[in-house]
Amino acid sequence: MEDQNYSLPLALDRIVAGLPHPKCPDREAIHQHLYLLMVTHFDENRFDSRYGCALWEHDFSVLSQIKWKDLIRESLEEAVGTYEPRLTNVKIRVEMEEFEVLTKTNNYVRKRVGIEIKATIRRTNEPFVFFERIFISPLSIE
Repeated sequence: MEDQNYSLPLALDRIVAGLPHPKCPDREAIHQHLYLLMVTHFDENRFDSRYGCALWEHDFSVLSQIKWKDLIRESLEEAVGTYEPRLTNVKIRVEMEEFEVLTKTNNYVRKRVGIEIKATIRRTNEPFVFFERIFISPLSIE
């Protein structure tokens, strides 16, 4: 049952050609699904408007860093609890860094968000750790 998950991205050309789609182990499938939850904004999934997280709702919000991180963490906790039943004992940590990117014409301030999810895989009772960083909020400074 370990390699019963379809890997992402979907290879629709293989499916149309009648070829088998690549599969992946449970651990990789959970990682891919958590990443998909993290980068999907609300109302993007036409079958479930609640799928995703608040990261994209608040990427330009003027909130304190602590309040912003709490908001994202709470949103991810709800999303993982709702859409990832393979995990239990979920603990989420959100970090944010700001980088100033200098170019010849502009200076940009970019936020980089790090998401760490520690949990237990329900079926095997093994520890699971997810950590990803993504850039958001491309602000330009003239």
